[in-house]
Amino acid sequence: MRTFVLVLIATTITFAQPAVNFSGRWQLESPTGRGGRGGRQILVMNQVGTDVSGELTSGRGNIGSTAPVNNELWDGKVSGSSLSFYVWRGNDRPVKTFYKGEMNAAGDQITFTVAGGQTGRGGAAQTTGTTTPSSGSTQELVAKRAR
Repeated sequence: MRTFVLVLIATTITFAQPAVNFSGRWQLESPTGRGGRGGRQILVMNQVGTDVSGELTSGRGNIGSTAPVNNELWDGKVSGSSLSFYVWRGNDRPVKTFYKGEMNAAGDQITFTVAGGQTGRGGAAQTTGTTTPSSGSTQELVAKRAR
């Protein structure tokens, strides 16, 4: 019986993976596009179990506008070392921008695939009320843990 317990404990320790924690402050560097948009964004997340909440803000803020800005993360979920959430972007005609990220082994970098959002020429990508993008551009972004 004692041998069985020791084998069980050893097996549990061997197969137990350290929990990935996405909580904290992350810095994303977006490529500058048309009209000079892009640049640094700050992602602040709080993970509780498999749920993630937080906000994604631009380094520029909302300069020159009195329109409200929604920076909140929606439907944030963690599965293993993967993270997914979406944000609403835009003032007059907000659109969903979907983020799906994978944490590296060191825990200091997340590589995101970003889909949906603006499609260029002022048009918005078509998105539905679901939590998956139906069309729009896709790009990769890297977030590094900010100090």
